Amino acid sequence: MPRPRHRLTPSLLLVVAALVLASGGVGYAAGQITSSDIKDDTVQSRDIRDGTIAGRDVAPGSIPRDRLNTRCATGESKAFGGCVRRVATGPTSHQSAVDDCNRRGGRLPTIAELRWIATHDEYTWADGNLSQYEFSGDFTTEYPHTPIALDSFGFSVTNASGQLFWHHCVTS
Repeated sequence: MPRPRHRLTPSLLLVVAALVLASGGVGYAAGQITSSDIKDDTVQSRDIRDGTIAGRDVAPGSIPRDRLNTRCATGESKAFGGCVRRVATGPTSHQSAVDDCNRRGGRLPTIAELRWIATHDEYTWADGNLSQYEFSGDFTTEYPHTPIALDSFGFSVTNASGQLFWHHCVTS
């Protein structure tokens, strides 16, 4: 007795073609959508998987400070989009100050931030002596580029690399 032959019907071919297109279409679409295809202000927090965005992926100043969920450690206050210790550390070399802030996951404050710290009583300037200097994270613009330090009155040392000064860290 001869075996029955299976025939390829148009409906079977259509189903197979639809499956191939459906499975390949997702991969094609994923490879074709780029950031230029996404309309500004349309991606929301709920659209982003937790733990997939790092600090380096976010442009400075792009998140309003009041939206940051920053918890400061004991002895720190919220400032500059992060936390700042209320008491300065030091005296240390500039490299030791940079290393200290790096260990804390932070940075030295800018000159503008140091001026702000100097005007707020909740922060202790240097060792309490307002004429002491603190390192900033800013450098001179001319070569050789050297770190700048300030006292609380705004006077600066433009080559603070060989000095022992105090510092605050801005951590996030």
